[in-house]
Amino acid sequence: MKKLTPLLLCMALSVCLQAAQLPVTLGSTVTFAALAGSTVTNTGPTIVNGNVGVWAGTAVTGFPPGTVTGGAIHAADGTAATAQGDLTTAYLDAAGRNVAPITVAGDLGGQTLAAGLYKSTSSLGITGVLTLNGGGNANSVFIFQVASALTTATSSQVALIGGAQAANIFWQVGSSASLGTYSIFNGTILAQASVTVATGAVLNGRALARTGAVTLDTNSVVDPGAPVTSGAPPALSGFTCPVGAAFVGVAYNSFVVPTGGTSPYAFSITSGSLPPGSPAFNLNTSTGDLTGTPTGATSTYTFGVNVTDSALGSATASCTINVTAAANQADVTISKSGPAPPTVAPNTNIPYTIVVTNAGPASAAGVTVTDILPAGSTFVSATSPCTSSIGTVTCNLGTMASGGSATITLVITSPSSSGSFDNTATVVSTTPDPNTANNRSTYTVTTSPNASVPTLSTWSLALLALLLLLVGCLARFGRKAHV
Repeated sequence: MKKLTPLLLCMALSVCLQAAQLPVTLGSTVTFAALAGSTVTNTGPTIVNGNVGVWAGTAVTGFPPGTVTGGAIHAADGTAATAQGDLTTAYLDAAGRNVAPITVAGDLGGQTLAAGLYKSTSSLGITGVLTLNGGGNANSVFIFQVASALTTATSSQVALIGGAQAANIFWQVGSSASLGTYSIFNGTILAQASVTVATGAVLNGRALARTGAVTLDTNSVVDPGAPVTSGAPPALSGFTCPVGAAFVGVAYNSFVVPTGGTSPYAFSITSGSLPPGSPAFNLNTSTGDLTGTPTGATSTYTFGVNVTDSALGSATASCTINVTAAANQADVTISKSGPAPPTVAPNTNIPYTIVVTNAGPASAAGVTVTDILPAGSTFVSATSPCTSSIGTVTCNLGTMASGGSATITLVITSPSSSGSFDNTATVVSTTPDPNTANNRSTYTVTTSPNASVPTLSTWSLALLALLLLLVGCLARFGRKAHV
């Protein structure tokens, strides 16, 4: 037994060492809240706390009405290029972790997970609340390896307890990540393709896309700072106020996002007044979620907010929400169609038709269409003024009058492999657009080696057999007639 004791201790220590993960090496991306390979597009009064960048693409659109604080916009400059190189290193670091992985699949909603390495061999979703428990260790690290897409549902939440820190959570995504409307998400997203943050969603982390676009829409995106590797996490130093724009009669949903500190947090209104609303504006004291639908006259409302953390840290600041009339809004929509039937042979040219309209009531300024090409496909052509760069087609349509429309023809070559693939087009405008549910359109096409080979139905085969029989009978009759 004495001989076994050191062996057992050694085995236990080995398991502990295997389960513990070091943070992913982020390099210069640590200062970026949003970084894309092709383009960064924004709709609405998004607040980004940290750097915003793109490389090797060149376009960053939608700022304003979006604002960048605590950082700058780096469009195709040396800083963005270096960050993209460091993103590749970070992505490969996260994807290459292989010590004691825990297999996960399907939907993580409703689960509570301890620190560690989690691996999914396909897509991963979050519906409801996923809780990450740091176990009282502020240095705990969570790494999620997602082979395909990461999708979170509307109003879903990644909640942190037990000292878990957003700075120590990493999501390596093999294709694209999509955060649902009004969802709360914690951690750094390292996506091979694109990252889409839907209307009103809050990201306490980073949206980092290697080849595709980062798409934002009335969000709060906060760089959580460098990973915590020793000692206590950084003290609570402040917070990002909720989105500062709301529209009469349009539902509002935004969040107070703390900077630093130890979860969980408590939120409260300390002074001033929230906009009048029906339903009334309300701040969730445990999540920082501020909701309501403005009513009455347009005005600017100022109110004080206090945030405290579990380490008794406290931060107080003044926030404002500017309520404007719905007449200052536009409603841009997009519709995408493709070949019918939607089955083509590999390496075949596929024409798509994209129609963009503005339902008003105001003119829509800065209308931009973004189309991320499916993996394995190749750009062929697109209607002017569209351009293609690194797998993303961007069409800057300018100002579109109320009731106006534009039609775009896009041609790509289908992938060489068989299977179904989605092609999604997104439209944004710098004019406030309260209805973003119609700002995306997807068309699905299937590639099949037999797509170009005509097939016959059962009735057609029967008719063909009958005709062949008739021809045979006529031939025999003809021969007899000659005898």
